[in-house]
Amino acid sequence: MSLTQATELGTVYAVEELRALTTAARELKLKVHMDGARFANAVASLGCAPADASWRAGVDVLSFGATKNGAPVGEAVVFFDRGLADGFEWRAKQAGQLASKMRVLTAPWVGLLEGGAWLAHAGHANAMAQRLAAAIDTLPGVHLLHAPQANGVFAELPRPAIEALRAQGWRFHEMLPNGGCRLMCAWDTRPETVDAFAADLAVACRTP
Repeated sequence: MSLTQATELGTVYAVEELRALTTAARELKLKVHMDGARFANAVASLGCAPADASWRAGVDVLSFGATKNGAPVGEAVVFFDRGLADGFEWRAKQAGQLASKMRVLTAPWVGLLEGGAWLAHAGHANAMAQRLAAAIDTLPGVHLLHAPQANGVFAELPRPAIEALRAQGWRFHEMLPNGGCRLMCAWDTRPETVDAFAADLAVACRTP
């Protein structure tokens, strides 16, 4: 079973929910993989230890993301069930995932993990999403699909507003029906950028 944490809709599984899912997987004799491209954002949101949201909750393998959290390239595959790692290095090599200078890919991890930058970056991105949601929640025609739990805001925007924002150079993904847009904040998103987007959206929503 594969779980995405945080999910593609910006929600976060609570630790209790993870345990319930992994327990069900065990009963069906399944192993559990966690797609953690935004695992750091989930941990920052939950306010728990990384272990509580991974191996202590029953996860066997974690894909720990870094490229969405400040690293230029590279993800870490963490095997909590060591038996599942047998032959993995060969499969990675056969798939073309072995760079000739792996130290170049791994060095940024030192900077992220030492001193807690990985969690600080994620916490900042989450805070920017909260800031954005608060700024646009009451705008006419805007409907938040749910309160942001990680670094994304999912909202239905009026069609004219979407077109106006894109004409001004704002880039975002419309991925849901009825103008449902995915507004992502990054580890380096600035508060003034969030405020500028919200201001442009406010003007677009009030323009006949």
